[in-house]
Amino acid sequence: MVLLRKTLYVVFAAMLLASCANRGIGPQGGPKDSIPPVPLKSEPEIGVLEWKGKCIEVTFDEYIQLDNIAANMMMSPPQQNPPDVKARGKRLIIQFQDSLRDSTTYTIDFGDAVCDFHEKVPLHGYTFYFSTWSEIDTLETMGFVYDAETLNPLSGITVGIHTDQSDTAFVKHPFTRIAKTDSVGFFRIGNVHAGTYRLYAVEDISRDYRLTVGEALAFTQEPISVYPVVRDTTDTVPYVGPLSTLFLFKEQQQKLYLQRTLRDEQHRVVLLFSSAPDSLPSIRPLIDTLHHHVQYSTKGDTVTIWLTDSTSIGIDSLFFAARYRQTDSLNHLEWCTDTLRAIWRAPKMTTKMQEAQDRKNRNRRLELKCNARKGFEVYDTLQLVCTTPLRDIDTTAIAIYERVDTTRKSVRFTFAPYDSLTMHLRFIAPLEPTKEYELHLDSGALHDVYGITHVDANYALQVKANSDYATLNVKITPFDPKARIQVLNNKDKVLREMPASEEGAFFEYLKADTYYLRLYIDSDGDGKWTTGSWEEHRQPEEVYCFPGKVQTKSNWDFEEVWDYTAKPRMEAKPKELIKTSSKKK
Repeated sequence: MVLLRKTLYVVFAAMLLASCANRGIGPQGGPKDSIPPVPLKSEPEIGVLEWKGKCIEVTFDEYIQLDNIAANMMMSPPQQNPPDVKARGKRLIIQFQDSLRDSTTYTIDFGDAVCDFHEKVPLHGYTFYFSTWSEIDTLETMGFVYDAETLNPLSGITVGIHTDQSDTAFVKHPFTRIAKTDSVGFFRIGNVHAGTYRLYAVEDISRDYRLTVGEALAFTQEPISVYPVVRDTTDTVPYVGPLSTLFLFKEQQQKLYLQRTLRDEQHRVVLLFSSAPDSLPSIRPLIDTLHHHVQYSTKGDTVTIWLTDSTSIGIDSLFFAARYRQTDSLNHLEWCTDTLRAIWRAPKMTTKMQEAQDRKNRNRRLELKCNARKGFEVYDTLQLVCTTPLRDIDTTAIAIYERVDTTRKSVRFTFAPYDSLTMHLRFIAPLEPTKEYELHLDSGALHDVYGITHVDANYALQVKANSDYATLNVKITPFDPKARIQVLNNKDKVLREMPASEEGAFFEYLKADTYYLRLYIDSDGDGKWTTGSWEEHRQPEEVYCFPGKVQTKSNWDFEEVWDYTAKPRMEAKPKELIKTSSKKK
């Protein structure tokens, strides 16, 4: 017996020594932990009634950590000062900063914020609720939030209800109860007291649970009713009826103000506005002898003042009288008169750098860009873009030729400026399919406002053949004369748009490709999709998606008859086009 014990001791010791000697081979870990923390108990208990304490503690079965608590956690109804939430070992501690309301059911939704300490496995959808009175409100309302223009579901959007039925409640007061949309745009507002509410959705960048200027929003046209359904005298179902559908939009009239006055080059001053104004600003230099040109961008949100003589360019500090529209404190557009200062601060240069800059200035040429290319689209317009405003155009020094074998045949054309300062020229010419052309400019054909010209320029192009394209005719039913039909690519980008007609909307010169269709009801007849308006209590123009795709082939004619009312418009969009995202941009 003694011998056996000694033998076992020797074997055990040998094994221990071998284990210690072979340090390169450590103990092998088990499978990765994929189990989230489990709540064991809480103080107070979940669902407690008539509680008005200041602190909640939840104990879990393992050590925990918090992940992005500000984004994940949502308390309903919201508090002005969110509770202080901490993870301490196995405990989750919630410390309230504000007093709790009387006769209210509170819900704290942690989303995916509570995770295990080691592997950061989240406890999905952990929710704690309690009441400050003798009952727990059990009713709920739910639905979906979509982008009003694309019909994509939106995640992370704050949805809330108001007991206050006035139009100002959405702007002045936080929601009565709130929730956030999930990855498919679905929301569920729980623990709602029976009653009638206004339902809203808001981008809520400011995180104040109300509408702030510049945020995207959505609202139902009529109030919603949240009441239990009584099937008989003994059976009450806490269900609120059909799902609500909200279409989020950003009002076209954003807050307008002058963002910046910039003199990025010595010869120009740029005014940057926050958005496109409804009326163009008026800009006047305070020096009467200042030679200049004023250029407005296509949208009108950028104004460029080109200084055109050396004396003006050499003045380091320039002043302008500006009259422009801006949003006042009441969110109304008002005319504003201001004096603007533009300062030029020359960059520090060494002697060599200055010499190089001087050589560049002496040899400077007018830069031109042309859209001519092989494979020129039949429907394209030949265009030429200059980097600075033009002063003179010598039309006799500009020609378009058709290439025929080794000869060139002159083509008659007209051209028209595309902007106020003639920096963008469009050439109107009868360019025919399959033929080759050349745009030629003699040196000196164009002079900019600084007297700079260009060298000889030649731009070759070849127009595609008609047989390279397909034709698509889209007929809609029921016919609506206000409908406008859009052709989209596989990125959900609008390529073409035409008004509907009883004969159909004919889209010519489509490349052989896969396309998708969308239409909107142009209720105001302005030829573009229009957002809703909170002040006017007007919903955005209705959008419908074709439930399939259209595959075109070269030199083929296609016709599609589309009953856009056959499916609910939220269900019709092809899955491959659906992109779930937050509205924040």
